[in-house]
Amino acid sequence: MSPKTASTYRIDDELLDALREVKERDGIPQSEQIRRAILMWVESKGVKVKAASRRARKRRKA
Repeated sequence: MSPKTASTYRIDDELLDALREVKERDGIPQSEQIRRAILMWVESKGVKVKAASRRARKRRKA
């Protein structure tokens, strides 16, 4: 998982209510919903977002 930076944004009450409804119905946290929406919006603007690199697993000693 890539490192994440905390950010603060203002959001309309109606949108916040909608995010809560999706969380109740689908179990997707509000922060994840917002990340997905921002990613889709940025990509729709033609900006490529670099995929997070996965860390290699440590080998277990025998």
